[in-house]
Amino acid sequence: MARRPVQPASGAQPAIEPLGSVRRSQLISTYGIGAIIDLEKGSFMPMGLDDLEGVTRLPSLTIGEPRLEAMLGVTHFRLGPVSQPVPGSRTVVAKTTAPAVRFPEWHECPRCHRIGRQGAPFELAADGGRLNCLAHGGTVHTAPVRFVVACRHGHISDFPWEWWAHRDRAEGVCANPSLYLGSLGRSASLADLYVECRSCRTGQNPTRQSLGAAFGSEALSGSSCSGFRPWLWDRESGCTEQVRMLQRGASNVHFPVVCSALSIPPASEAATQIVEEVRMMLEAVPATTLPEVMAGLAAQYGISAEPLLIAWRNLKALESGLDQLTERMARAEEYAALSEDRNDPVLAGVVPQFRNTIVEPPPELSGWFDLIGAASRLREVRALAGFSRIEPYPVSAEKVNEAIRDGAVSPLSKTPKNWRPAAEIRGEGIFVRFRTQTIDDWIAANPALNDRVAILEANSAAMAQKRGYTRDYKVTARLLLVHSFAHALIRQISIECGYSASALRERLYVAEADETNPAMNGVLVYTGSPDSEGSLGGLVRLAAPELLTPIILSTLRSVGWCGSDPVCLETDPRQSGERVSGAACHCCLLLPETACEKFNRELDRTMMVGDADAKFAGYFTNTLEPLWQS
Repeated sequence: MARRPVQPASGAQPAIEPLGSVRRSQLISTYGIGAIIDLEKGSFMPMGLDDLEGVTRLPSLTIGEPRLEAMLGVTHFRLGPVSQPVPGSRTVVAKTTAPAVRFPEWHECPRCHRIGRQGAPFELAADGGRLNCLAHGGTVHTAPVRFVVACRHGHISDFPWEWWAHRDRAEGVCANPSLYLGSLGRSASLADLYVECRSCRTGQNPTRQSLGAAFGSEALSGSSCSGFRPWLWDRESGCTEQVRMLQRGASNVHFPVVCSALSIPPASEAATQIVEEVRMMLEAVPATTLPEVMAGLAAQYGISAEPLLIAWRNLKALESGLDQLTERMARAEEYAALSEDRNDPVLAGVVPQFRNTIVEPPPELSGWFDLIGAASRLREVRALAGFSRIEPYPVSAEKVNEAIRDGAVSPLSKTPKNWRPAAEIRGEGIFVRFRTQTIDDWIAANPALNDRVAILEANSAAMAQKRGYTRDYKVTARLLLVHSFAHALIRQISIECGYSASALRERLYVAEADETNPAMNGVLVYTGSPDSEGSLGGLVRLAAPELLTPIILSTLRSVGWCGSDPVCLETDPRQSGERVSGAACHCCLLLPETACEKFNRELDRTMMVGDADAKFAGYFTNTLEPLWQS
């Protein structure tokens, strides 16, 4: 990321002084638009699509995924830029660098503890990023303050330091405030911190206010939301939401809304990739001359034109059927693709983006599962569609734009754009499909199971109502079972096979049967990091029956006992609150949040092993019990 422009030499491209660097994939998650990033030269916020557009126009940064494009209502995605260093200097080429703005603006001098902004009283350092305190000869770099304020509509601004310091002063803010942060030194609590103005005094004492009450729900009721959107350089008027004080580095400052899809046939085929690269040109070609154009394109690759014509017709047919695509439908298509063999040919050196091999589960596992898939080639596209603050806002891909219009999700640009920032994840995975009939029989044979699930479902519905969003699914025994098993399997793979849990990711395929669709109950565990870890066949190799069987049996043995038992297993779901989980803790099921689709919610180990009071049997204790407990 960069900020400071540098005068280029004659004929050279404009250069920029870099503020720091982040990985490309982080631009659509942790360090996405609207987040606060601590870089080498301070604290900054990545800018929105209006500013990012100019540095992502290169054709090499454009990628596509038809199903995800249809759900988000865009025409393409763009990868984050990769900065290009200017030889012989510390600068980078401006058009290859993601823009950012300083936030928060208020800083603190670590020596004298004065707080202020650039120009009042701090000045910009020579490196173009840091601020210096002039009270010490301009040699002391300041640090960003710890606190900001934000509202549920995504607005964020600096904590109102001047107002807070003078909030009990009848005359209000003084004419020339000089603010300092201090501590009583009794403890590390916020109650010991205070801000004082040394320009206005009552006798010999400066005006002083403790920060202990600043986190209260009504503490800032006298300070209205400014509607400030630093990532868009503007302010929205008329916001009536109550602002809340947040710590600058807290996780609730930024919850990215990331939507994703796997590339599956026909979009993943090599021929489709070839025509996708020139799709904009082909759209303008009349139908009568299309065969000639395709022949010319095929000649460039040294192949026949027929596969390209077929791929183009398939692509157009695919696009015409995506108007009403929902995330539930998209997952069903992926579920079907992962449930069948697929080995498309390489064409002119272009490698298909999806390859899958299915096998029958070994006898030891066949009572629980009916299919094992080894996806040796996977491509996932993850796109940043918006973000929320204070609390996450779960929303399906097809409803993101509606949530933005309603103000529940913050937009990435001032006006709608036909693209979104995205990242490609290429890797491999293991697909495990449960036996639908066995799950149905297990649920039917355990009436007490439904009582436990109903409690968690009620908690989930209450949380959704409290936070003002509409759920597009219900918490069911099927969901709790598959999700809990996915977490347990990832933890076991990490223990036995050397993968870090953060390098793996779950993709859940869970839905109840309805009038038109059968039930889904499967999980894909795949390499969820853009790193090279686990992308050379190590994970797919585990799908071999002789390797997968001991891993799954070890998984089941490990969930039979938790280090926090009996407390964990006896957890009352009525006390789960916003966790919406039963027996699940850091000793047995919880994962790094990058590995979980549901923020480590909707988990319950009793679905696998039964409850502590033996009111119902677990899915895996209902059949083949002696096998994995021996």
